[in-house]
Amino acid sequence: MASKKEEWKKLRESSAERFGEDSVFGEGSTGARIAIVGEAPGRQEVEQGRPFVGQAGKLLDELLEEAGIDRSKIYITNVVKVRPTKESGGRTSNRPPRAGEIREGLEILESELQLVGPSLLVLMGGVPAKALIKKSFTLSRERGEVLDSGIGIPALATYHPAYLLRQRGEDFEKTRKAVVEDLKTAQKHAGG
Repeated sequence: MASKKEEWKKLRESSAERFGEDSVFGEGSTGARIAIVGEAPGRQEVEQGRPFVGQAGKLLDELLEEAGIDRSKIYITNVVKVRPTKESGGRTSNRPPRAGEIREGLEILESELQLVGPSLLVLMGGVPAKALIKKSFTLSRERGEVLDSGIGIPALATYHPAYLLRQRGEDFEKTRKAVVEDLKTAQKHAGG
């Protein structure tokens, strides 16, 4: 029988075959109690082939540390495995993923998360929350609550670090504090 690590490698290869060499698969402990799920990779993630390594990823590292969570002991991935982009004025920039891209990503993500088997999902932003909890999910009303996900793993949604990066002054501090508290709640709920 294949080990969890071997099964994970096969799933990663299958994802790369399906979505191409610019796709970004999850990383981290395949025995993690917490899995963080973001929206989609950005430019730096595609360049490095790793999730959450750009500016938002650096901020996530700080937030995790502040909450007492060791990044090396969790699993980090995204709903969408390929960077959604748009062209404007000769520049390529990120755009929100489309419904079809989210559906395609979920087909791999569900297998990925079932294989890792975390006690809790931390969903960064509205896209993963709507995809995994319910379409009507709103961060303003349900952020920080542990809810049922559609894949049988409890989930807590909070603000995405990229959202924090767009905040200024008091708003930034208030939102940052909320995310750290949500991560602490996740840590307690996941039993570690």
